[in-house]
Amino acid sequence: MSFKIAICDDSSDDIEKLTQALYKYDPMFELFSYTSGINLMQDLMDKQLDADILFLDIYMPELDGIQTAQKIRSVKKDLKIVFLTNSKDHYPQAYELFAFNYLIKPVKQEQLFKVLQRAIEELSRVHIYKLSIQYKGTSHNVDYREIQYIESQNRLLLFYLSDHTVLRCYGKLDEIEYELPNQYFLRCHQSFMVNLYHVTEMGEKYFRIGKSIISISKKYWKDVKDRYYVYLFSSMDGGKPQ
Repeated sequence: MSFKIAICDDSSDDIEKLTQALYKYDPMFELFSYTSGINLMQDLMDKQLDADILFLDIYMPELDGIQTAQKIRSVKKDLKIVFLTNSKDHYPQAYELFAFNYLIKPVKQEQLFKVLQRAIEELSRVHIYKLSIQYKGTSHNVDYREIQYIESQNRLLLFYLSDHTVLRCYGKLDEIEYELPNQYFLRCHQSFMVNLYHVTEMGEKYFRIGKSIISISKKYWKDVKDRYYVYLFSSMDGGKPQ
């Protein structure tokens, strides 16, 4: 699995040193570098950057690292931010911003590798539940557990999420079935797939998810019924996704 890492530091020399150290840990990393917090924020806001980890220098002109992190947290709460600094003075602010870690320059390789190992272990666990949805140049990494159901309309797939938003992408249900865990996602109609975790009722010809009614076609009825009851029994034993 390839991880995307951004570096934001007004020192080109420090960026180069960190880049070499990161590639030494894993040459497959995708790296993006910035010398300005303003430029970093612009790419994040415009969806031009979707990083997993950010190494962020605190002492920068115009917009320092603390101010940059405050703005980032308003739009990207799950980004793992590792502060880089020459001083320990900003520990309290870093803590308030849910910083993943705090490294003192010059960064020691042993310390850096420990931080990377822990970050990657956490990201790997999270990525298990992620589905990438791309539409017209915009990309979303969605936790599949938040998908209530999926609808196919012509060449579009509509993803109905638990926060009531709807995401779109081009594709077919036949293809997306293989990207989602089949113990939770169930094809019930030519045009619909449901996440059993969100089903509140099953009737003879429908599933209910909140206020939405999703049809169950005759073609899928037997398989749907069998798998739904298997799911219910497994849920009683704590089998729901955590």
